Amino acid sequence: MISDPFFHLLEFYVHSDAPLSCRLPSRPPPKAEAAGEQSYDTEYIPLVFALAGTLQLSHMHISTHMNVLLHSTPKHHIHPHDSGVLDSGTAYSTSPLTHMEGSSTKRLVIGDPLPLSFSVRWFPTPALPTVEGKVEWNGMGGHIYASTIFYGLVAFLAGVLVSAVYFFGSVLPRRLRGRTMGGATPLNGLGNGWGYQKRAID
Repeated sequence: MISDPFFHLLEFYVHSDAPLSCRLPSRPPPKAEAAGEQSYDTEYIPLVFALAGTLQLSHMHISTHMNVLLHSTPKHHIHPHDSGVLDSGTAYSTSPLTHMEGSSTKRLVIGDPLPLSFSVRWFPTPALPTVEGKVEWNGMGGHIYASTIFYGLVAFLAGVLVSAVYFFGSVLPRRLRGRTMGGATPLNGLGNGWGYQKRAID
């Protein structure tokens, strides 16, 4: 629950008179320490939350959804995975001007709870991933690459080829064998073929 001192502290955060910040350890602490060695000193990175909202005389509107972006130190390895060491980070509110809609903001008075939701994204390098000016979000899914189009085209052509082989090799001959040939009649004594009867010409 939001107490009276914390409510006025939130006013400073929303009005950007004071930063809402914390610090995160850059890496997990070691599970074991060797005897006689210097103790491990934890390094921290700052994380500032840009809490957005609007201030009123008797209440305030606060955007309750926040995006958190964390960057890790590049891993010098053949596989481009995260190194697990934090390099930097930031957090900011989303849709701060939609308090009238009530989608992701809350009308807050003293004594109310303040639920916050976070969308966290990790980037394997300190830089935002960009390709030719287009932002490429890592790990969010829903991407269409050239390889996706290529594999889709190959699958389509393979399906067409298999369907054509099955039709011309199985379906079409079976249908042709089951149909009559109009006025054709079996050739008596001339094998198993079909032919036309000879008619006398007057």
